[in-house]
Amino acid sequence: MAIEIVADWNQVERYRRDNIRTDIIDFNGYWGGNLTIIVPAEWSVEIEFINGSSSFPHSLMVTRVYAQSEMPVKLTADDAIWGAYTDPPEGIKINERRQLNFVAQQAGSYFLACARQTHLMDGHWIGFEVRDSIEQAVAIIDESKFPQEQPPGRP
Repeated sequence: MAIEIVADWNQVERYRRDNIRTDIIDFNGYWGGNLTIIVPAEWSVEIEFINGSSSFPHSLMVTRVYAQSEMPVKLTADDAIWGAYTDPPEGIKINERRQLNFVAQQAGSYFLACARQTHLMDGHWIGFEVRDSIEQAVAIIDESKFPQEQPPGRP
């Protein structure tokens, strides 16, 4: 499976609308688990990660699921599942790209998260699930996890 993930996809729209959602940084327009990518177990996953921000470094990491109350201030390489993270974990520069290649080895629920300080706590993550019983990848949008004034995806 190949997918392109862009950090801070909605920044232009955010500034156009008088900087609303300043505390929310997204992946492809999604954040805080309002999108979950689901892949079959043992699939090879290739992610083209792009830092679309004009302001901050960002990273991408497969990590375990965290409850809001237990989220670490920042993630390190040791937090990566299957060694899947962009290097350095603190983030790549503005407009840089990195390939993230891994095998979805074990069924379960995970996060695709930014490891940069406070970004996970601020909602810079989406869901990632590995399932034994499916034959193709899917993406599920959870409409209930969006503020009413902020519809899902790219504006």
